[in-house]
Amino acid sequence: MLELRVLVDNNTLIDRYFHGEPGVSYYLQDGGTGILFDTGYSDVFIRNAEKMGIHLLDLEFVVLSHGHLDHTWGLYHLIKRYTEARMEKVDCDNPTLVAHPSAFLTRAVDGIPEIGSLILEDKLSGHFNMRLSREPMWLTDNLIFLGEIERTNDFEAMMSIGRILRDGTEEDDYVIDDSALVYTSSEGLVIVTGCSHAGICNIITLQSSSLSLTTRV
Repeated sequence: MLELRVLVDNNTLIDRYFHGEPGVSYYLQDGGTGILFDTGYSDVFIRNAEKMGIHLLDLEFVVLSHGHLDHTWGLYHLIKRYTEARMEKVDCDNPTLVAHPSAFLTRAVDGIPEIGSLILEDKLSGHFNMRLSREPMWLTDNLIFLGEIERTNDFEAMMSIGRILRDGTEEDDYVIDDSALVYTSSEGLVIVTGCSHAGICNIITLQSSSLSLTTRV
């Protein structure tokens, strides 16, 4: 059975002393597999995980919904966490980082020179086993990363968000790297998204066809 715990969003329960920020990070556990879905904007997800008793040093997967700063800038703090653990001779797994290949490209908007990941793919590969894929990918027997979401309707995901640098050329950014997770349960399907820039209806349409795939990590 899948367990999902919210490590970061922009609200906190009034009777619990967690931290919030304009960012997203979830911890999922499917059987014995620990998955971090997005890392928020800062180290808040780490501090909240510690309060919840969640151990982030034995993750099997880190999955990114897309490359915006409020979902990726926490990677810096996660890498620091791993590095310090290794310095102290604390056991620390080398998780697999799953994302769309465009998740780490430079992005800009309204004069802000970078709203994408601060750490590029080549640097990340020194800390994670990189699995960048446009195709759907099974993470466990019941949990799938959808890869690139096809934009099939004419009422969602029609507006760009700033610009993205691709192969040395700036172009409008339609956040094609936006993806989601789908969990298959005995009671039906559960979709886990970040911002759903691809459009929630597009995501729902894709997940039904993706579940027939057999590719495993």
